[in-house]
Formats: sequence, structure tokens, C-alpha cells
Amino acid sequence: MVKRPWSDFTAVRSETSVHGARDVHSDDLVAMKDYRRAQRIEACGGVDPINVLLAYAQDELIYSPSGEIIRVDAKTYAQTPRAGRLNVFGLAYRRDAQFWLHRILADIVVGAAIHLYQTQRWRMVLYDGLRTVEGAYKLYQLATDEDIEAGLLALPGYSAHNKGLAVDSMMVDAHGHEVAMGGHFDHLDMETNSRAYTGDKINPNAKQNRLIREAAFLRTALTQGLLIAPLRSEFWDDRLPENRADLWRVLDSAARVMGITYYTPEDAALRKANRALWQEKWERWSYQDFLQKWQECFRGREGELEDLLGTAMPPPNEKPEFYHGNFHPIYDRDLRASGKHLT
Repeated sequence: MVKRPWSDFTAVRSETSVHGARDVHSDDLVAMKDYRRAQRIEACGGVDPINVLLAYAQDELIYSPSGEIIRVDAKTYAQTPRAGRLNVFGLAYRRDAQFWLHRILADIVVGAAIHLYQTQRWRMVLYDGLRTVEGAYKLYQLATDEDIEAGLLALPGYSAHNKGLAVDSMMVDAHGHEVAMGGHFDHLDMETNSRAYTGDKINPNAKQNRLIREAAFLRTALTQGLLIAPLRSEFWDDRLPENRADLWRVLDSAARVMGITYYTPEDAALRKANRALWQEKWERWSYQDFLQKWQECFRGREGELEDLLGTAMPPPNEKPEFYHGNFHPIYDRDLRASGKHLT
């Protein structure tokens, strides 16, 4: 595969807005190391439920045989297979880069981290958030053809990460050991990375842990009057829906944590066989369609839904901050004056 030149990505703008796309101001980006830190520590009895480890700003961390993240020398790192490295691509950000998120998603992350600590005693480890277009281009250049073809990495400028509105995270337990999820962050097996995976390559405990994690993000978003559409193909990636065409993903996620198969294998087959018909069924929803389908899906189980997600219904009124398509991608060139650039 011939990689596209940087000139193809220097002027990417959102073309999928619902309410008109706008630029993200540097003041909208918050550093997760310190954002609402006193509040999150107080809520967790003196423990910070968030640990920041910016994956693409280092190339010396690997997984030990027991699954712990350890720092090694350059020779050991070079001899470690990709799957054993925390960063499977390569150094793409400056080493002193901070972990930034758009404030909209940052509030969801803080709430989810507090909930997971209070209910599971898990701490959230943040690996990637804002991925500026320049940073994404560096990753694109480092990625293999197989990575791109499998969908492990989006093109520069075309991801919610490029707006600070997607977050990659994993969980660790009280002893600092990674909570079993059926794979690490940026796991290379895209089959088992899927949240819809039901095969036996992942044990039941890991599958349940994925659902606990997913429910926490949904609960926090919905109770804050927002939406979240966890990336279906990567169990570690949580993001805002792009636009109304992603509303089915929000409902599919809520159904999944409730033990309901909403998006069936037959629907997946339809997407391959007749994309136009599939789009008519899944991507043409208005916000009112979404609310109606939500009610139909959970009719009779509203109490269970409220127990799990803190509410029986999504927000009644659509808001511009629901969708990452309402924001343009962020470039390092526009952040250098504020010092928030990654590369």
C-alpha cells in the first residue's frame, strides 16, 4: 500500500455535522492528569481513579509475562514483538506531551472512572485521547498495511480522536494488574477486539468485564445529559457519536450491556450484501426515531435499565454537543501558541 502524502490531510474539515461544525478552541482542551483531580480523589476515598499514560509518547514500555507494564532498555524493546509492546506503532508524539481531551468527553471520563472505582475498585488508565492530525499522520506512516486494512487506525483527520472526543483506556485492579478484557489496548486481533465478539477466544469473566466497563461510560454520559457511542470494533475506545447516523450505535451499546442482541448477525450480513438497504434501516434515524426505538427495545425493562444506567431514557432533546461531527479536526499548528501541541 502506498501511503498518502501529508498534503492530502492538511485541510481536513468536518463534513458530517448535524448543527454546523465549529473549531475546537485550545481552551476547550483539558489535561486529564489534573482535570477535576481533587473532586475525583475525594469521591474515591483518597484514591485517584485515573492514571495517565500517553501511549504514543513513549517507546520503552512492554507487557511482562504476567501482563504488567514495565520499562525496558532499548535492546530488549527492539527484541519484543509488537503485540508485547504498549505502543504497537512507534513514537508519534513528543515525549513530554500531555494527555488532552475535549471538556465534553473529559467530564464523561471522570464520571465513569469514579463509578468504576466505587463499584469495582478499578482504576482507569488513559492511553490516548486527543490525537492531533499531525500526530495521527505520524501513526499512519508507522502503521502496517494490515493495520490500516483491518481498521485498527483511522486516516488522519477522520477520527473522533482528532477532536479530543474519543478516549482509549483500560482498567487495573487494586494491585495494579490489568483487568482481564480479552486483550490489551491496541490488541492486534480485530476479531476479538469487537464488542460483539461471542467466541471462545475470550473467557466469560473477560466478556463480563468489558460489559461492566461499557455500562459505566454509558451511565455517565446519559446521566450527564449526553450520548456516547462506544467504538464497536475496539473494546477500549469510547467516543461521542459522529452524527445521527451513529445513533443506532448508542442503542446497540445499551442493549448489549442489558444482555439484548439488538444489531444481529443478519444485520451485519445485510450491510455487506445491500449497503443502501442497510443504511435505510440503520442510518436514516431522526433523533425522535432514536428515542422511539429506545422505548421499543427496553419496554417492560425500564427499572432494570435505570438500575444499570442511571436513567431509563436518553436526553429528551437533541443538543449540538452530542456529536463529534459538529467539531472540526484539531491541528498542532493551531495549538503551538497554547503549548498544547503533541508533535
